[in-house]
Amino acid sequence: MKISHFWQEQWYLLLAAIIFFTRIPVKTQVPDQALQLNRAARFLPVIGLIVGGLSAVAFVGFYALWQSSWLALLLSTVVGVLLTGAFHEDGFADSCDGFGGGWQKDQVLSIMKDSRLGTYGAVGLGLMMAIKLSALFLLSVEIIPWALLLGHSLSRSFSASFMYTLNYVRDEVDRKFSGHSERITKGELAFIAATGLSGMLFLSLGTGIAILLVLFALHRLLTWYWLKRIGGYTGDCLGGAQQLAEVFIYLVLCAVPLSLS
Repeated sequence: MKISHFWQEQWYLLLAAIIFFTRIPVKTQVPDQALQLNRAARFLPVIGLIVGGLSAVAFVGFYALWQSSWLALLLSTVVGVLLTGAFHEDGFADSCDGFGGGWQKDQVLSIMKDSRLGTYGAVGLGLMMAIKLSALFLLSVEIIPWALLLGHSLSRSFSASFMYTLNYVRDEVDRKFSGHSERITKGELAFIAATGLSGMLFLSLGTGIAILLVLFALHRLLTWYWLKRIGGYTGDCLGGAQQLAEVFIYLVLCAVPLSLS
């Protein structure tokens, strides 16, 4: 009975993650106790595998139709954005606006909470998408689907890891409402890391090490910067971290000699 209850709980938390982090419709009634963002976050890399997998399938289908990797990349990106509702892209844009336009902590947090898109957000989002697509375009057609799968899953593991290492910085009411009331546990972090790293199985050892070193450096840099500017993280910070990690993964893949393991 206990084992059955455990797997049922995990199933509900996965459904909660789909509700929180995608626009994929969920018909099953999810109990209120499972609808907690910090608990559902353990399945963020699984969401990445789902979104990355569907984006990869879309790329293969679009490429088969038009024989253009650039067009297929653009259309598969549209698929990914529709699947998530631009959830992480919105966080990245808000982070650009907040940290670009605010000087004090309260200013940064207030700007990030504003739903309007500012100049920093628009320019940052445009440049980020351009770099992401350009890096993917440099990869061979047969590598791109695997790169999408890796980029979506590992970048979400990277983003979720900050929920273990840092504190959420908004007020108590907002903390409870947003689901960031508690840090994730060591067990959840281990599952998040293992799931995200599973996407690296197709890479050679050298390529995998290069990606991990770059992500480690990015993690340290973001940790230092967020602590200096606002003392921790917000949901928008996590969305921005996911997008940055995804971009850097693609940049490494197209910069180093790439071979499948």
